[in-house]
Amino acid sequence: MKKLVAVVRGLYALFYTAVGAAWFSHALFGTAWPDEKEAPAAKALTTALTESGIVDPLIASACLAGGLLLLFRRTAPLGIVVLAPLVIGIFVFHVVLNHNWPWGSLHLGVWLLLAWWHRARLRPLWGGQA
Repeated sequence: MKKLVAVVRGLYALFYTAVGAAWFSHALFGTAWPDEKEAPAAKALTTALTESGIVDPLIASACLAGGLLLLFRRTAPLGIVVLAPLVIGIFVFHVVLNHNWPWGSLHLGVWLLLAWWHRARLRPLWGGQA
């Protein structure tokens, strides 16, 4: 089971690292960025957030940092914490606005699996004792 979770963690980490790195590559060097088909409400939100100029770099930074932290077993719990708001946002976005619940549920499901697997190392966050 440890090896399976390590593989899942590695793939999840590589996905988020690649997404963050791809956004920075797009922003800095003008590389291609995929144009996904979205529901009208989802497109309106993503357009507004992109045009603000502040949300996309924050999301890309969280993806890159969380993904890199997840790559290593020692820092995986911190990566889980860094990715938590992003993953919940992805889940809500896809379920409510984009009506693509399988994609949002996949992100949340893998994150929950990793959080459960590392729950003993995350317990000090909730116990009030260091």
